[in-house]
Formats: sequence, C-alpha cells, structure tokens
Amino acid sequence: MCLLSCCALLSCLLLAAADAGAGEIAWQRVKIDETFRSEGVAIADVNKDGKMDVINGLAWYEAPDWKIHPIRELKDYKDGAASYSNSFANWAYDLNGDGWTDLICVDFPGMPCYWFENPKNEGGDWKQHEIWHSAADETPQFLDVTGDGKPELIMGSETEGLVGYCEIPAGGKVYDKWKFVAINTDKFEKQPEGTTPDKMPPGTFRYYHGLGVGDVNKDGRQDIIIPHGWWEAPAKEQLGKGVWKFHDLVLTKDGNPGYLPVADIYVDDLDLDGDQDLMMSSAHSVGIWWFENIGSNAAPKFEYHLISDVVTQTHALNFIDINGDGVKDLVTGKRWWAHGPNGDLDASPNTDPLVVWFEIKKAKGQPPQFTPHVIGESSGSGIGTQFLVADFNGDKRPDIVLSNKKGTNLLLQRPAKTQ
Repeated sequence: MCLLSCCALLSCLLLAAADAGAGEIAWQRVKIDETFRSEGVAIADVNKDGKMDVINGLAWYEAPDWKIHPIRELKDYKDGAASYSNSFANWAYDLNGDGWTDLICVDFPGMPCYWFENPKNEGGDWKQHEIWHSAADETPQFLDVTGDGKPELIMGSETEGLVGYCEIPAGGKVYDKWKFVAINTDKFEKQPEGTTPDKMPPGTFRYYHGLGVGDVNKDGRQDIIIPHGWWEAPAKEQLGKGVWKFHDLVLTKDGNPGYLPVADIYVDDLDLDGDQDLMMSSAHSVGIWWFENIGSNAAPKFEYHLISDVVTQTHALNFIDINGDGVKDLVTGKRWWAHGPNGDLDASPNTDPLVVWFEIKKAKGQPPQFTPHVIGESSGSGIGTQFLVADFNGDKRPDIVLSNKKGTNLLLQRPAKTQ
C-alpha cells in the first residue's frame, strides 16, 4: 500500500472515531515522559504504596505525579532518528520472592538480557543480574509454557543457534545465570530461503521476527510458534528431558514463498469450527493477518486472510478483551521510526503513529469479523516493540501502556459514551 492511501484510510478512521456516538469507548491519554527511553514497558506497584507505577526499562514513574526514578543510567537517545534504546521488552515480576516486584529487561536484540532487583525504597540504581548472554528474536515472550503456573522467558539464543526458554530459578539461584532449556535440534543446518543469515536455525538470529505461544493442536499443552513453523510441546513429565517436535510450516502472505517478518503470534479458534487459527502482524511492512486452519488439529494447515492493511509497522500485538463482551480483541498500532525517518525496511515511517484495536465478532462456521477502532487520543504516540494492555487503575477496564520513540504514555479506558 502506498503512503498516500494509508494516510487517507487512517484519516477516515480518525474522523469516524471523532464522530462516534453512543457505545463508543472513550480514552484519556496521560503523557508521562516525552523523552525516548525504551521500546518496551511494564507496570507494577514498585514502592508498595498501593498505586500502580509505570516502568520502561531505564526508569520507573511514581504515580500519581509521575516522578521519575532511575533504574540505571538514563541515556539520551534523542529523537531516535539514528539511535536505538537498550530496552526492547520489559516484564514486572517478583523474581526473588521477597515481596517486591522486580524487572526483566531484554536489551538490544542478541545482547545479554537482565533482571533488575527492586531496592525496596532504598533509592539508587537497581542491582543488575544477567539472565542469559544472548536474547535473540525481536519478539521475546514471558509466558507459562511449562504449565507450572510461573512464566518463562522464551526467546532464541543466537550464539548457540537455539530456541528455548529460561525458567525462573528457585531460591538464591535466581542471582546466578539462568539455565536455557532448548526446544530445537541441530537438524536445521540452513535457514530457509529469504532469511538472514543463511546458516542459522529459524528463530535464532538476533533480528529474527515473530514468536508466539499457544495450543496449536488442542492437546492441552502450550506450543511455541514462529513464522517458519511450530514446536509441539511434549508431555509435562518430558519437559526439559529432550527436544520438542518441530512442524515445518512457512506462514506467508498471499502464498508468496519466503520468510514473513512478523511480531507477536496468537492462537485462537476464530471461526468456531473446532480447530485453532493464527493471528499476527507485520513488524515493518503493512498488514495484520489471520491464518485459517483448513487442516485439522492433528495436522494443521493454514491459509492466509487479510484483517487490515491500514496500519504499517505493527511491531507488537496484544490479544485481550477490550470492550468486555467476552471475546478477545486485537490491539496494535504503528511503531515510529523503527529504522529512522528514511528507513528502507519500513513502510511509511513518517505516518502519524497511532494505536488501533480491532473488535472481533465470531459466528460458527463463518469467517471472523474485525472492526477497527482508532484511538484518536493516541495520535503522535503509537507502539514500540512491546507494549502492555492491562487494567492500570483498577476499574476493571483494560488500559494501554506505551513506551517508544515518542516517549512514555498511558491510554486510560473510560466508560463508553451514552445518549
């Protein structure tokens, strides 16, 4: 899609949002910090005062006045035209079990990833602990893939050519380097055509795009998916004892051969036919897609369908029920200047960054319906490489937390408009 048509479609959607009547969700934008510090974000009650705070990998912002507290050196990345942050993804979790929420931060892709220990209101920088020496794939995940009730850090390891996960170590071992549990084998001697570099296993290159977790074959276990295929989770008692079975499956747009750089991948039965479908977005090009399972649970086979070609550079995607109708929706947006204002790899890098959510309606045996809702208040913000959708203020409505080259922002969901 050309820049002009993309801008025109966005303008139409913005006008529709502005003219929306009864039933349309309202949003309030809170500008927390206009400085570019991070491409990822998390939330937690950092100081245990009963209020949720915002964390962006370099600092945390104390609610309600958003006083900035450094976690480590507050580097100046300027406008991001020729620079990147060293914070691509963030998750808040009490890692050492002391009752205070800590922070996991994935640095620049391929570099070591760390966790930062909450200093318990004692001030100063947070103590940094290395988790693993190489965090590859630009969409790492922090989700429970083992079924033990605790999340694992899921990613590639470029130096070894592995895909796998790091479990949170018990007790004092959390301060040591974590164990990386590989799920792939050495049978992949060459990356499929269209991927760089050409001698690395899929999912292991630092700039590889696309990773998700979900039950692809509906056996009750969480599988790991990349654009080249999916790893079938073994039985729980076999976890950590061997590799997962890989199912080759190149997910491509319009049947074109080659690798499709995507972001988050989600699994759901979108047409209510009993098998699992996939959803994903384009990290640097145009489009959000769903892949219909035209095979079966035992032997999935996927067919491409376009959801929308309105938004470009949708480098992150959330799947959550926004409007409270019991059906999960898609939330994404445009990432600003992924490779600068003249990025050759990016579609429409200078188009206004926005946040969009797609309302999903399902009917048995019918294709799902996706209705876009542009959040007008998000104009000039957009998403990063990772963002968060969660109830920030305790009103039981999902809010959107963002940190990117346009700064750190909060989009608070307000009650739908009434007559």
